[in-house]
Amino acid sequence: SRAGTTGGLTTPPAILVNVPYEAESFACLNKKEWSPLKARVETYKGLIFANWDENAVDLDTYLGEAKFYMDHMLDRTEAGTEAIPGVQKWVIPCNWKAPAEH
Repeated sequence: SRAGTTGGLTTPPAILVNVPYEAESFACLNKKEWSPLKARVETYKGLIFANWDENAVDLDTYLGEAKFYMDHMLDRTEAGTEAIPGVQKWVIPCNWKAPAEH
């Protein structure tokens, strides 16, 4: 399996076995000391949140008053909200900053 976007390889029990350019750049790397971080995963209204900070508050506390606004956005109908896969792209003949600034 891949470990993030670094290209490092891990085995199923999450032991680092290889990193790119290991001999050239990481000769002193002790791979036993490096393993993937465990993320705490929580969901809210079907949205998935992951957190790598062991000392962070739970998701419910973190969202706080923002849940009020999320509820209004995500519960507009009894059917709920559906994520539609794909990418939306626009081509706008203008300066690259214009869409964000206007």
